[in-house]
Amino acid sequence: MKKFLILAVGLCSAATAFGQNNDFLTDYSLLEPNVEGKFVSHRYFEVNVVRRMADYNAIFVDQPEIFVAADSKYKGAKGDQLKALADVARLATMERLEANGYTIATEPGANSLYFRWALTDLYLQKKKRGILSYTPVGFVVHATAQAAVRDLWKKIDIAELKLEVEFSDFVTGEILGAAVSRRHGLRKAKGQKAEIVSWQHLDALFKTVGERFACVLDNARIPESEWTPCDNIWIEPEAS
Repeated sequence: MKKFLILAVGLCSAATAFGQNNDFLTDYSLLEPNVEGKFVSHRYFEVNVVRRMADYNAIFVDQPEIFVAADSKYKGAKGDQLKALADVARLATMERLEANGYTIATEPGANSLYFRWALTDLYLQKKKRGILSYTPVGFVVHATAQAAVRDLWKKIDIAELKLEVEFSDFVTGEILGAAVSRRHGLRKAKGQKAEIVSWQHLDALFKTVGERFACVLDNARIPESEWTPCDNIWIEPEAS
């Protein structure tokens, strides 16, 4: 059981421990520190989740919500750009699940999981470089949103963000698992250069979420001796 939980939290205490946003997950009090995880800081799993995950054969992946940090240096972004960012995040995760043989649900139904998530504590800053000096590559998930996302990356750097994930029974609403990731990117002290989250790394992060969740679903369907170490799965960013 412990091994399964460690693998599962590779997806993705009091609410005050999770930064400035404490409104997305249904119940933050369920979360416990994940001292062994490099990717996830806090997690929760229903006690019988190993057995129960095998009963689900379809997943509804919701569009992620986006929360800009209250102390972000820059809070300006066009609505269609943030929507495009949420769209490509959702589609990247869905594509990975479908590639592993799982059905994407479009409405509530028996034996379906509801996967909801958010990009939180998003810390933005305006680019200091010229507007035409940076063009992200490797964006292949959703062509119709490509222009909006590229325009966002031309003007704004993402210096930091976290992921919050929750999955539940689509019909009953029972929470089966939740997790909060560690920060991606790193805000530096005044005068130090921030470590920027590139589009390539963010795209890889979205794909990794889908791949790891598919791995967890796979493990629930086979003997423990055959489990794949899901926490070792990481989709490498495409070369810039």
